[in-house]
Amino acid sequence: MRKPFTFEGVDVEPGTAVRVPVKFGLDPLGRQLEIPVHILHGIEDGPILGITSTIHGDELNGVTIIRHLLHGMDLNPGTEDDLVTPETLSGTLIVVPVCNPEAVIIHSRRSSDGRDLNRCFPGSRTGTHSSRLAHTIFHRIVTRCDYLIDLHTAPSERTNAPHVRANCDDSKSKELARAFGTPIVLHSIGPAGSLRRCSTKEGIHSVLLEAGTANVFESGAITAGVRGIMNILVHLKMIQGTMRKPDWRLIVRTSQWIRSPRGGMLHPLIQVGELVVEGQPIAQISNPLSGEVEEIQSPLCGVAVGLATTPLLRAGEPVANIASVNNKKMRERIRDSPMTGWKFEDVAETLEDIAEDADGLPIDEQPED
Repeated sequence: MRKPFTFEGVDVEPGTAVRVPVKFGLDPLGRQLEIPVHILHGIEDGPILGITSTIHGDELNGVTIIRHLLHGMDLNPGTEDDLVTPETLSGTLIVVPVCNPEAVIIHSRRSSDGRDLNRCFPGSRTGTHSSRLAHTIFHRIVTRCDYLIDLHTAPSERTNAPHVRANCDDSKSKELARAFGTPIVLHSIGPAGSLRRCSTKEGIHSVLLEAGTANVFESGAITAGVRGIMNILVHLKMIQGTMRKPDWRLIVRTSQWIRSPRGGMLHPLIQVGELVVEGQPIAQISNPLSGEVEEIQSPLCGVAVGLATTPLLRAGEPVANIASVNNKKMRERIRDSPMTGWKFEDVAETLEDIAEDADGLPIDEQPED
């Protein structure tokens, strides 16, 4: 008989699921602050996989990804469409749908003390509010895991095509990224102080999903997240099933943020995930007072991984993040199976290529604004 999984003093028996509140202090009104953690302890032995969401409080797609993962499309627990149950699970799931509760309540990317929680890991017991929260998440939750999936979206003024970020120099993390199944994988060790970077350094093989934008639920991003997590569960032999692969995969080592040459109003001419060619107009910048219009052209052939969505721009602000596609066969494959209409499918073989742009930078070295 498999042993119970002990978490925060609670023994979770094999084949059961338990919600455990992790307490980490008081708010300014003296009310208890806590992080809700769902533990699914499988019948059979297997790895421990952690899934985290809302490190940034306005990145809400991850909350619903987790809800669908645990409770199916009807969102109700204990019904026939539940995707993952402890009775059919090998190993243990540690799931944190809301890592930063106060930030979620105030619709904020940053924590209630104004800091970016994803620059505060591994945290400190005696530091700022965000540092103490990071310490709680990392040392009391994440370090219990063998693997980690961290769910994110773009900030509110941008949107991202669904893609996975991982340290591709760490073989296990790269395997996870491939298994997730998105056509685009960005090589990234993660910014200093990020949860994924600290986790990988600790030997917890980690990937991060970027999909969609902030403060909304987006069906495409949610579907990508649910299907990708199911792929990883199959890859880790935690559930039975078939992994669905993309028709093509681009592992991006460097990319370019195309920036606005002037201030004005942004009029995008492409969709996120679209394949563009060198010289193709990707946006127009108009002067709302004079009527002048300036066209922005792509300096390379590639896929638009991210796009700005805010209409108002200053000179130098980002318009589009383009990952280069220099391989002719890959360009043809992307045209035949464009990411703008992408969905998980069963394919016999995935065409894979590496995107390295001599004029680009790794994502970790690009300015965040």
